[in-house]
Amino acid sequence: MNIFDESLSQVFNDKQSGSVAVLQQLIRSIQSYLGRESNVSESLIVIKYRLPMINAALGHFSVVNHFLREIDHQINLLEDNPANEVALLDFVNAYDDHWKDANRAVAVLATKTLVCEGKAILLHSNSSVVSSFFRKQSEMGVNLRVVQTESRPENEGHYQARLLADLGFEVDFVVDSATGFMMKKVDMVITGADQIHKAYFVNKIGTFAIGLLCRESKVPLIVLADSRKISPLSGNPDSLRHIIWPSQDVWKVNHNNIHPINYYFEPVPSQLVSMIITEKSVIKPNEL
Repeated sequence: MNIFDESLSQVFNDKQSGSVAVLQQLIRSIQSYLGRESNVSESLIVIKYRLPMINAALGHFSVVNHFLREIDHQINLLEDNPANEVALLDFVNAYDDHWKDANRAVAVLATKTLVCEGKAILLHSNSSVVSSFFRKQSEMGVNLRVVQTESRPENEGHYQARLLADLGFEVDFVVDSATGFMMKKVDMVITGADQIHKAYFVNKIGTFAIGLLCRESKVPLIVLADSRKISPLSGNPDSLRHIIWPSQDVWKVNHNNIHPINYYFEPVPSQLVSMIITEKSVIKPNEL
């Protein structure tokens, strides 16, 4: 396995980061490879023939899918260009530069939209755009409290809880199944999204149940996501049942009649969402 494939393998195996952070890692891997490889034609071929593998592993993330479509189009334009490697690296750098502040832009608009002073906010999983929002709240000196779920089975809630605590926020850390019990103490729920369609959005398993609890408790559910995650297509929520992560992450059990299933993502109906905030605008679900 070469260095580029080793780098891709590390990206594929990241189960703690949100989709934007995963894309950033992927872009860094490609930038490093293109910047290091001296054989122009070979590097272009290597990238081109890795795209289906990358798409199979990460294409369920809308932001990754967006990048893969863009770079595939650029490769097709450059295949007969003798300066193609430099041009491709320039393209990747330009793409990265264009989108690098998207999370911050979402955070700025969300801060203008949401009044969080004195509020208790429940979070599930780990999201770079949610972290950006709380960095902005910290910069503004907003006093709020976080309720963070552990986010089984990878427990990536640990990473987000520690980050927010380091920003100075008080964090109540709870198991996923305690969410209903905690809801009476919660003023709003904020989450990221991996895909957004007209009828549903996709997020870490467990978000659907939280959305139902929000409806029952009349607590707003706010989705933060950059505009790349909004798809004009209707989508196929049943396709998420084919995205199954290793069963041992749920339970390492040796029994013929026990079959741990590690579904990692799920669709959440749009009618459970109060608003979606992107870097461009605040959107009601019926406006998608």
